Amino acid sequence: MDDFHNVLYEAVLVAFGKVLAKYNIFTQGVILKDVGKEIIEYLNSHGFQFQETGHLSDLEDLTQLFVKSGFADGLEIEPADKGQNYIWRNLHGIAAYKELFDIADNPFLSCPLNLCLYYVADKHNKTMRLHKKSFDMEHQTAESQYELVDKQPCEAGTVDPLVIENVRLYELAQERADRLEKAYKEIKILRGIIPICASCKKVRNDNGYWEQVEAYISEHSEVLFSHGICPDCMEALYPNYFKKEGLG
Repeated sequence: MDDFHNVLYEAVLVAFGKVLAKYNIFTQGVILKDVGKEIIEYLNSHGFQFQETGHLSDLEDLTQLFVKSGFADGLEIEPADKGQNYIWRNLHGIAAYKELFDIADNPFLSCPLNLCLYYVADKHNKTMRLHKKSFDMEHQTAESQYELVDKQPCEAGTVDPLVIENVRLYELAQERADRLEKAYKEIKILRGIIPICASCKKVRNDNGYWEQVEAYISEHSEVLFSHGICPDCMEALYPNYFKKEGLG
């Protein structure tokens, strides 16, 4: 069964890589970042615990987290004339990447880590450019030289306008979904029955402690309080001022 699982994983890599190789760079980039986003979300929902900081260092952190999780037995990173050279030891699925080597400019297009890195890099308006790649199957080693570069706008006439239009529609829908999700997370709604003291009007919180009603509401909603004094309390507490100002 383990052999089947390994071969099946390699089959998916080869199949996805061959399909991606049919598309131009623009379309590849769109697919890469979208699939990468889905992979990260799925891994995190199953305990992967990758937390983005919003910095380019997220790329290195994500790579090291993959390695620590068993994606490869080891990884050495060396400076290169352009970018960095990555030396992978016993990379999971290396046989599939070697098969794609003969038919794709980038045999790592379908690599799960590669997909995730494209997604994170895109957030910084960056993309990864592959300069060199090689395989040593005898020692189960793969090398790849990547350079992080600024994304370039797509040249007119190189991509089907319908593709660009569909991509933009998808991006707009995703932006709207992201805004709604953010708004939903920020909204706190009070529901249910809230125990309140009939005398001092303190509220009992979920931990059984009594606190001022304004403190409770502020904690469980986006409401902020400013303080004033109503006419009834003004008359009871400051009767002279109440009469002087003619509030009665």
